[in-house]
Amino acid sequence: MHPRCGARSKRTGKPCRGAAMPNGRCKLHGGKSTGPRTPEGLERSRRANWKHGHFSREAKAERSRLRAAILALRDLCNSI
Repeated sequence: MHPRCGARSKRTGKPCRGAAMPNGRCKLHGGKSTGPRTPEGLERSRRANWKHGHFSREAKAERSRLRAAILALRDLCNSI
């Protein structure tokens, strides 16, 4: 007989009857994927989690440059 999943049901408290993967859980309870391991897979995962880039290093630097330009223009206008 194959080892069984170690997960338990919240409702009944009975153990899952699915066949366990090497980490002791069935494919439904987290036994299937162990996450990316290779540098390429890790990079793909990092890119997949990118949302909008509003707080990226480049976006912050751009806002800083724009803020400095606006302040310089404001000083120029006030000096006239």
